Amino acid sequence: MITLDQKQKIIKMYMEGKSKRGIAKITKKSRNTVAKYIREFEESKLEDVRKLPIPESVMSPPTYKKTPTYKK
Repeated sequence: MITLDQKQKIIKMYMEGKSKRGIAKITKKSRNTVAKYIREFEESKLEDVRKLPIPESVMSPPTYKKTPTYKK
């Protein structure tokens, strides 16, 4: 299982211009794994986020837990 941190490192190295084979060697992951995450990254760049619906969680005002305060 690859962690989010490792995935970010793979994408960062790719954006810096390192080869997939070089990234695989540095991260000690298979070339197929590296290629998979780079492919997912490239596909996500093609999606136009402006046309996606805005999630309700973003549109709703923030909620806070109201806890009673006590005087000492």
